[in-house]
Amino acid sequence: MSAKHSSRQHAFTLIEILVVVVILGIASAVILPSISSRDDLKVAAAARIVMSDLIYAQNQAITNQKVCYIQFDKTNGKYTLMSTMSPAVTLQHPINHVDYVEKFGASGSPGLTNITLTDATFDGKLTLAFDEMGSPLAYDTGTGTTAVLSSGTIKLTCGSNTLTISVEPYTGEISIQ
Repeated sequence: MSAKHSSRQHAFTLIEILVVVVILGIASAVILPSISSRDDLKVAAAARIVMSDLIYAQNQAITNQKVCYIQFDKTNGKYTLMSTMSPAVTLQHPINHVDYVEKFGASGSPGLTNITLTDATFDGKLTLAFDEMGSPLAYDTGTGTTAVLSSGTIKLTCGSNTLTISVEPYTGEISIQ
């Protein structure tokens, strides 16, 4: 009888199993909705995409020893990397060999579909340029001239989360805040 009694102590009761199942159900009901709507992670990933494109444009300018442009279009939610502005010549994407245009929103580029381009301003202009040394410039499409950048930011939003990408004057250092 004692052998039977000891094996019975090692088994789980139906009540214990039901309690574990209920706890797992409550935990999944709380955790799963927050995982699927992680707007903070989506906007952070999009900011890294934009940041990498800015760094690519900066590296293109240094490598080719000529100015490279990034033209933002807030109205249509997109930006274009360009080798010249007049005439407008769009860079080819190094991976898929199509025009280097990244779109935000529902019909946007991968990683940018849930993101809104809230603002992009470079000393009041919509076009950022990098010179042969990688220094950032504000490009004025009206006059076709560039000026040393004193302030440059790009704002991205997903849900209630907004991140700002800053371009530092002179150095061209790019950071996410």
